[in-house]
Amino acid sequence: MRLSRFGLFCAAITAVVGCSSEDITNTALPALAGVRYINALADTGLVDIHMVDQVEWSATANALDFRKAIEHQPTEAKSRHIKVFSFASRDVSVVQQVLVDTVLTFAANTKQTLLLTGSARAGTAHFVVIDDAPPNLGATEIAVRAVNASTGAIDAYVGTDTTVAVTGSPTAANVGVNAASPYLTRAVGNVALKVAAAGSATASAAAAGPAGSPNPIGAPGTYFPSAGVNNGGSAFSVYYFPPGVAGSLQTALTTPVIIWFVDRVPTS
Repeated sequence: MRLSRFGLFCAAITAVVGCSSEDITNTALPALAGVRYINALADTGLVDIHMVDQVEWSATANALDFRKAIEHQPTEAKSRHIKVFSFASRDVSVVQQVLVDTVLTFAANTKQTLLLTGSARAGTAHFVVIDDAPPNLGATEIAVRAVNASTGAIDAYVGTDTTVAVTGSPTAANVGVNAASPYLTRAVGNVALKVAAAGSATASAAAAGPAGSPNPIGAPGTYFPSAGVNNGGSAFSVYYFPPGVAGSLQTALTTPVIIWFVDRVPTS
């Protein structure tokens, strides 16, 4: 999976701004991967996620809430030591609580999502690694897949809007817990995804895909389009999240939801 050259260039420039020629001994970039965190812990509040083996080229998330994510961050590709810290209280002893302490290895020129899942209360919080590698796309094609971050298998239906009842065979059937369906390639245009419990004919959540804009920059006809179902080259993972756990900091979230996350922008 190719990483955004523009994004990596910007990150590299940021890393060396303010350094004099005497300060710079090696300007070569290390081998890089793209790493994204998504928080699917339904029974706790905000978390901080840090690669603690080094500061530079390390994916970081601060105060990441349930159902939230960061963008893929350029990360040195090798074995990395990662910790997840509770951010649910002003009590120092709670803030310093380590929910996950693990070592994961990343290969160069790949993209992964680290899905934080399990239970903070039961002490079973952990990462599930999901490869984010959409297929090659034509100028008028997009890619969409369903990812199940809930506690039971699901059926996913891809259509053009959220109002049509669930009928026929699912686009992706019996997607397991913390698993992703294959990417579906389709023409640009309105796209929506509905989810039902595996074998059910009743949708529990639905959401339309986001539209992108061309975002002109410079000469007419020269632009960097944003990701959207109307912009060819865009790819999405559509995550299905469960309700919050009753009695926890997420108790107010009483219904499951679908959230679209960008895996590829048209310029990458």
